Amino acid sequence: MLLLGSGSSCKERGEAPAPQAITLMGNAVKGGINSQVAEWYEEVLPEVERELGFPVRYQSAGIPDQDFKARAALDIKSGKGPDILDLDQFWIPEFAEAGFLLPLDSYYQAWPDRDQYYQGVQKMGQYAGHTYTVVWNADLRLLFFHQPILLAAGIPLPWQPRSWGDIIAAAKKIKASQPGVTPLQVDAGVEMGEATTMQGFYMVLLGAGGRLYDPEGRQWIASSPALRQAAEFYRRIYQKDKLADAELQVSAKARDKSFERFQKGRIAIYLESTWFYNSVIEPTGTWGIPDRDQRIGWAYMPRETAGETGAMNWVSISGGDGLVINPNCSQPERAWKVIAALNTLDRQARLFAKKPFTPTRRDLAALPQVRKNRFIAETAEALMPVTTSRPGLPEYQEISFQVQLLTERIATGQMSVDQALEAYAHEVKQVARHP
Repeated sequence: MLLLGSGSSCKERGEAPAPQAITLMGNAVKGGINSQVAEWYEEVLPEVERELGFPVRYQSAGIPDQDFKARAALDIKSGKGPDILDLDQFWIPEFAEAGFLLPLDSYYQAWPDRDQYYQGVQKMGQYAGHTYTVVWNADLRLLFFHQPILLAAGIPLPWQPRSWGDIIAAAKKIKASQPGVTPLQVDAGVEMGEATTMQGFYMVLLGAGGRLYDPEGRQWIASSPALRQAAEFYRRIYQKDKLADAELQVSAKARDKSFERFQKGRIAIYLESTWFYNSVIEPTGTWGIPDRDQRIGWAYMPRETAGETGAMNWVSISGGDGLVINPNCSQPERAWKVIAALNTLDRQARLFAKKPFTPTRRDLAALPQVRKNRFIAETAEALMPVTTSRPGLPEYQEISFQVQLLTERIATGQMSVDQALEAYAHEVKQVARHP
């Protein structure tokens, strides 16, 4: 029997272990936030109980994400909380640093299903050499474009750039042939917020072979050749070749405006996310494109220079979520059994049927019902093996803001690349307390 309640089998410090029920808290409520996920829990948890032979209680939070994060951290810090939490992957490093997560290494290494997960996804669940979660739902970032606009510019379809030079060459053809169209949208500036960092700059930085954070040295990167290459790319498209609209980036509600302009065919190529395709421009979405499947094409973001023919020369960055175990849990073996049971191919396929998502398992991506969705199937196969994630440490929000300032200063011409990078390096050193 599925029990709904607020009880927990996690022990309070100094108390004997509680009864055998395993508790799981997720930010999903039937009829409310993430309703389809809540319906899935309601459907599959009774099966899991029968299969494993002990009760499982689901606690639905139904609160804003940041409130959910704060509640989870407070519960764990006080020695309480549910055994299992459905947690945003971005919070893993911060929670792990605080000692708020149980490493899953021994369970994970012995789990037969482990190798079904793409290598990039497996790394998303890791921090500082330990595995903390199995990411079961992740997004991806790539290029979207209006196929008729590219054809009108003399660009053959299907279009797949193999280098930054290919992107710039296509954008120049669009600019020359269709003056009323902005050839390229790569988010920049403070007004665009986190989209500037994750959808824009980080994707370019990855293409240059760089990162914002060095996980081995465990420090934020204040300067690097890749940072300079990424900054130069922004200078080229916004200032030198004027292939992107700098004024748009710093205008009020810039992101909404960019969505509207893409919807109306006034932006040709847009570096965005699978969420953008599945929700924003979904035919019935807020900025829906009725003939999206026929009009809009997609391509993978290449590295700066072309790789060998047939090589995976693409980059992507992802967010996602997965189940973690509270370190206060008195029955971690049972908690892991629940996590493993919820991550079987069959149960993940049933979750996909309720709410389609980009699969993190190879065998799920290969199922006929998933392959019917060409966009999801192809992007998962191409990008899940190479994707990465943001460094979700406490300093990230300020680092991200500095990235937004960096791109704004370059895109608008307020600063040269040298000046903007110098200012960025200074602020990163202050935030990260570099010597």
